[in-house]
Parts: sequence; C-alpha cells; structure tokens
Amino acid sequence: MQDQVDPIALSDAAQRMGRSWSAVRDWPSRYKARKVGTVGRVVYYDYWDLSTIDAMKNLGLKVLPTPEERDRWREDSRPARHFDAA
Repeated sequence: MQDQVDPIALSDAAQRMGRSWSAVRDWPSRYKARKVGTVGRVVYYDYWDLSTIDAMKNLGLKVLPTPEERDRWREDSRPARHFDAA
C-alpha cells in the first residue's frame, strides 16, 4: 500500500521532523525530493519522501537517488502485518 502524497513546505517539514530548516534546505536538490507544486513563492514537497530521506540519513544508509526507489524502500521496510485466520 503506497502512502498518499502529503504536500508540505520545507520549513514545516523541518519543524515536523525536529530538524532545523538549514538541515533540510538542500535535500530537494541534493536528493531530488519529490516536488508536489508551487503556490506563489512557496514550493511544496512530499513529506513522506522528505521523511524517508531523513530516516535513511539517521540510519547511516546511502540515500537512494529517486523518489520511486525511496517509496519502494519505505514499503519494504514496513513491518509485516499478521492477520489471525480465526
């Protein structure tokens, strides 16, 4: 199941992740973060992609080069769901 896109400005994403804006400001260009759109002068990115970049950096992993690869990594990294066949 793929996450829906969650549009967010970089400053808001940084705050939600508990990071400074200066820590995340280069991620869109450096890691080609998924851009959702622009309203006026504010650019919105997919929060799930930005948070995946953050997670990979925190885990000491090489950040995958495309949003699609990060989507697959995020999906593969989720714990398996077990259902009782009762």
